[in-house]
Amino acid sequence: YICYALTAFFLSKPVITMTGPKIGLVLGVGGYCVYILGFLLAIVLNGSIRWPVFIIAACVGGMAGGLLWTAQGRYFSKNAALYSEVSEIPLALVNSKFAGIFAFSYLGLECVTKLLATVVFIANESSAPSIIFTIYTIIAFVASFGMTRIDDLDEHGSWNFDAEVVKVNVVATGNLLFSDVRLALMIPFQIAFGVASSFVPFYVFGTVIDDSDELGGTYIGVLGSVVVLTGAVTAIPAAWAAEKFGKQVIMTVGGLGLLCAGLSFLFMDNDRIGTWVVIIPYLIIYGIGRGTWENTNKAVIADFFSADPNSNTAAFAGISFTSGLAGAVGYFVFPNISRDAMAIVVSGFGVFATISYYFAHHANLNHVSSREV
Repeated sequence: YICYALTAFFLSKPVITMTGPKIGLVLGVGGYCVYILGFLLAIVLNGSIRWPVFIIAACVGGMAGGLLWTAQGRYFSKNAALYSEVSEIPLALVNSKFAGIFAFSYLGLECVTKLLATVVFIANESSAPSIIFTIYTIIAFVASFGMTRIDDLDEHGSWNFDAEVVKVNVVATGNLLFSDVRLALMIPFQIAFGVASSFVPFYVFGTVIDDSDELGGTYIGVLGSVVVLTGAVTAIPAAWAAEKFGKQVIMTVGGLGLLCAGLSFLFMDNDRIGTWVVIIPYLIIYGIGRGTWENTNKAVIADFFSADPNSNTAAFAGISFTSGLAGAVGYFVFPNISRDAMAIVVSGFGVFATISYYFAHHANLNHVSSREV
């Protein structure tokens, strides 16, 4: 998470500006191959070398993620703009449609791999880790090869390594955060997702589910799939609803999903949450929040910053940086604070995210009006 956040903020903009989004995507998925392979090596190796291998792989994976999601945002926006131009469908509607397709594909595959992990653990628990990460490594390398075959959309990058140009691009994300209130007002939503995305794996899965007499660690994979399955199943309907009723409705529902991820712990104890009858609705609600972040949230960023490629790339770098940084802080802070304090942090940012988005929406309306004038 730390390497992810730092790469997104300082390196992703200059690298993707120089190489173009396609090569940025290839570099990102290639780095993820190293990340997944690191898990496998850490399992099969013996002795003191395991931890260094794992930490190095995690750093490479973090750097890869910082490049990948910024490049994905830029590629997504350019692809949507080209489709809008050819089809004569308004860009905002195309962004919603493409975001729904992306979230369905991404979260759907994640759901399949989580279920696969559960099946392998049930079938052969002793060898499950090595089997799972062998399969994941193969999938990662196949995906990386597939990424080399995508169209570059005629964005080849500047390949300008001039020190002054690199310096300008390094600080571009920070400058945009301070100069464009729309991006600044979208940051709380990224932070809300970041803290929830560390709280749920760390505490909900790592403590509540793992320690539950009714659930237990065996079902972590299948329960994890509930989150991403919810995001996948709701992706296309959410895109349709965003087109019909406006993205404000979906962003509000998503913000409430992130809010409830923490708020539930202020009203129920762990024994109650750690039951089938409660944990499934809880994970579905959180899954709606996560799906909104993967789906409509990114469509909103594409809407706001579609006109300028430089601002677009910097904006996606900004949301990757802030969500990653929030997740990193969560993993360090949550083990050292109380259960109620964690719940207050997660639910508090959920409220803040929803309110702040509405200010961002109105700021964008003013921005569009002033540009038209």
